[in-house]
Amino acid sequence: MSVKSYTYISFPGTAKEAFEYYHSIFGGELEILTYGQFPEEMASEFPFELNPDAVANATLVSDVISLAGGDAMDESAPGLDGTPYSLLLIAEDEAGGRHYWDTFLDTGGEVVLPLELAPWGELYGHVRDRFGISWAINVSAN
Repeated sequence: MSVKSYTYISFPGTAKEAFEYYHSIFGGELEILTYGQFPEEMASEFPFELNPDAVANATLVSDVISLAGGDAMDESAPGLDGTPYSLLLIAEDEAGGRHYWDTFLDTGGEVVLPLELAPWGELYGHVRDRFGISWAINVSAN
C-alpha cells in the first residue's frame, strides 16, 4: 500500500495567490483547478454557490514540500492565524535555513520567534508569512 501525506490549507479567498507564492519559493509542480473549470453539469451538483474564480483544489509538489489546498467554501470560515500549527522546514545548513527565513520576511512575513540557537544546539525560529501561515525553521546541527 502506498500512502502520501500533504498538508491541506483552506484559504480565505487567497489560495491562487498563496500557491503561486509558495511555488516561487519552493519550485516544483503546481496545479490549480478553479470552480469555473468544472463542466456546468458538475458545477450544478455543488451544495453551495460557486465563485468561478475560487480555487477548488491546488497542489504543489517539490523536493522540499507537498501542499494542497483551496479557497474556503464558506466565506464566514475563520481566517488563518498561524495557531496551533506550523509547517516545519528542516535545513541541512545555515545558508539553506536563512534563505527561507529571509524570503518569508522579505515578502511581507513577520517574526514570531527569532531564528537563533536553541537549547538543543540547532538554529530554530518561527515566521508567519503574508498569508498567515506559520513556518518553523530548524537548521540541523552537522
